[in-house]
Amino acid sequence: MALLGAQPAVCSYQKHVNNLLPEEKEVFYKDTFAVAFSDWRNLSPAYRNFFVRLIKSERQRFIDFVRNDTVLGAFLYDLKDDELFIRILNLLERPEKKRKTSYTNLTFAVQLGFNINLKLKSLSDKIRYARAETDDLYELFEKITIE
Repeated sequence: MALLGAQPAVCSYQKHVNNLLPEEKEVFYKDTFAVAFSDWRNLSPAYRNFFVRLIKSERQRFIDFVRNDTVLGAFLYDLKDDELFIRILNLLERPEKKRKTSYTNLTFAVQLGFNINLKLKSLSDKIRYARAETDDLYELFEKITIE
């Protein structure tokens, strides 16, 4: 991280990474993400902000890193019904007058916790355009037992 100095910037980082060979680029990103994971507690506020901005700009790459290169990938939850989950998620998180929904942020969070094997953009679009139907709600109500 020495190459970034005391006030790291994503644009400076990206300029450096763009000069690397494709296979070097992937290793560099993984090593950078690993620093964020392993040393977060000891990072200065400037570096914490840098990592947040970098991850936001490279969400898919970060998701792939977490799922494939960290222990967290072993804890992804397998859903019984991905499609129903997506439709209900759309219903719950649909934008309202006073609240906008960031489907990118929502999808990012979903992909960090659930084993849905779609790229960020594809899943985001699926959630955005999914529509729950009456039958979906009946299916959920059938699972409820009142004691």
